[in-house]
Amino acid sequence: MNAVTPTVSREVLEETPARALKLLRAVGTSLPIRAALAERGYIEQDHQEGWTLLHAASGYRADGAAAPQVDLAVRDAIRALDEWDEGGFRIVRASLERRHPVQAKIVLDGIGPSVGPAAVVNVRMLLERLDALAASNNVDDQAAMVTIAKRGLNEAERERLLALVKQAEAAPQVVPVDKSIGEKADAKHVSALVALRAWFEEWSEIARACVKRRDYLILLGLAKRKRKSATPVKPPDAPSGETGE
Repeated sequence: MNAVTPTVSREVLEETPARALKLLRAVGTSLPIRAALAERGYIEQDHQEGWTLLHAASGYRADGAAAPQVDLAVRDAIRALDEWDEGGFRIVRASLERRHPVQAKIVLDGIGPSVGPAAVVNVRMLLERLDALAASNNVDDQAAMVTIAKRGLNEAERERLLALVKQAEAAPQVVPVDKSIGEKADAKHVSALVALRAWFEEWSEIARACVKRRDYLILLGLAKRKRKSATPVKPPDAPSGETGE
């Protein structure tokens, strides 16, 4: 089956993987369903064909070639800052609040440990404020930086953290976008959906014909559970002596 021309809408095509998965799962887990289809020629090759077509329509590649490219250096820098910031901010706060309360307010105002990219922003602001204290001629600011250095945030450590911040903020290299690549990928995706749809329509129609039990058809995704009708409310009994007319 090499047809690539859709016979149904794109919306219906996009719904097919979920429906095919339900059918494959039911056939694979229910012996009565599998036996009924086997009588109509459904064999292991048909089952594997369904899974192969489903994988193709879902964009799955066993070799991982379809995985999105990730800048590992940027990812690792963000992760390192994310792991550092909770303990780092705690040390800075504990070191400054009692001994240097004025500097603590200046350094920590509005920032603290966070997650992901927000951690990068907050660490950068922390480093900038510490650098401002280090460059200050104020005796109290200098004393605060001496304390900070004793706690491990000396100049070398701040330079290391700044390098991580710059790495985390690095923009990936911009390359020209080839629109034809996206168009070709979409055409390939549609072709895979069409092939899966053809497989699904064949075996779902056969299943409708040979599987009679409604609960099995529901398991296959080929029938829906009946909605329970609302129980009518019985009117209250008329009081004694009244006819209700």
